Amino acid sequence: MMTTAQWMDVVSNNLANSGTNGYKADTLAFTDVMMKNMYADGGKGNYLGSLGNGPEPVSNAIDRSVGVIKSTGNPLDVAIRTPQGMFAVQQDGQTYYTRNGNFTLDSTGTLVTDQGLPVLDNKGQKIKATGVEKVMIDEVGNVHQGNDVLAQIGIYDSDFRKAGGNLWTATRNPIPVASPELATAALEASNVEPVQAMVDLIKVSRSFELSQKSIQTQDEMTGKLFDVLNRH
Repeated sequence: MMTTAQWMDVVSNNLANSGTNGYKADTLAFTDVMMKNMYADGGKGNYLGSLGNGPEPVSNAIDRSVGVIKSTGNPLDVAIRTPQGMFAVQQDGQTYYTRNGNFTLDSTGTLVTDQGLPVLDNKGQKIKATGVEKVMIDEVGNVHQGNDVLAQIGIYDSDFRKAGGNLWTATRNPIPVASPELATAALEASNVEPVQAMVDLIKVSRSFELSQKSIQTQDEMTGKLFDVLNRH
């Protein structure tokens, strides 16, 4: 039941983020716990059979496959076409990474995410537009304003770990992606399939209920056994 509850948490979180741009689904791998041999007379008698202890989670992983890329018509929206690479952003003076390319300009002309976090260029600096000319992003991440190239968005690859809020941290030195493949005026949707996630959640819920009923049945049988022993 504890394992099933953990699995339920993973599936529920994926389902809740099925509408989050750039979200990557969590996965959970299981294995059967070692079977325990059962013997009569406190382990000294005849072999009675074996008893499994159920599944046990052995590893957490993240599905890094690319979500569906949808056109938005917004010149500041951008999506990474490959599984590798993330946009560099800044929060509280620290560098984080995200796949959500839903960018806009704040009141100071700084390119920011939909959470208001500054987007960093390939030199680790904030990207700021001046004047009134239209700003757009091209297929390699260059930020244009009129005829000028303001900067190139920083896109890095590394072993990333989720940090919450659709942000990631790098577990090793991030490497700049030299030739990123981007879709402009488009966003990458979550790679969670909502219908499949809902089916998985139903299956996990039923598995939890069956485990619960099994324990209840075992308790009832044990109680009846004690009743019989007490009468004799």
